[in-house]
Amino acid sequence: MSEKTISTEALKKAALALFDEGYVGPQGKGTWFTDSEPGSGFLGAIELLDAKAASRPLTPGDPLTAASHAGHLRFSLELANRAAKGENPYPGADWAKSWDVRSVGEEEWKDLVAALRSEIAAFREVIASGKAFEDEEFATGVLGLICHGAWHLGALKQGLGLISAPRQ
Repeated sequence: MSEKTISTEALKKAALALFDEGYVGPQGKGTWFTDSEPGSGFLGAIELLDAKAASRPLTPGDPLTAASHAGHLRFSLELANRAAKGENPYPGADWAKSWDVRSVGEEEWKDLVAALRSEIAAFREVIASGKAFEDEEFATGVLGLICHGAWHLGALKQGLGLISAPRQ
């Protein structure tokens, strides 16, 4: 069996397309896993919410909110951005604490969305630079963050009632 490889450039473009789709929304006409409308990624979904809606539990009996998911994703992307700068932020990372945000006021919500947007933009630059694929472990982390964002997008949309069965 012959060994085939994919170029770093092709992998970078694929990762950027999937990262953008999940965190921001699709950049072109087609999509891989979200709706085809612009802004159908995680940021688009939370930008529809005011602080009161962002603070409402997504599932009966579970205190997690849209703000919880946004805070958790911001935390994970911040760690990844620090790792991209050569730090090892993971040993001291408090993953349980990353879920602490439950209820937010309007200013706190705007700040959280802005901070998440900033971390997304910074990590997008890491992917775009190609640096993300120089190391196998970091490349795996990049792909994991894409999956992580997609999972939270699905959980958020399900909890907000934005997913429904197609009409027959």
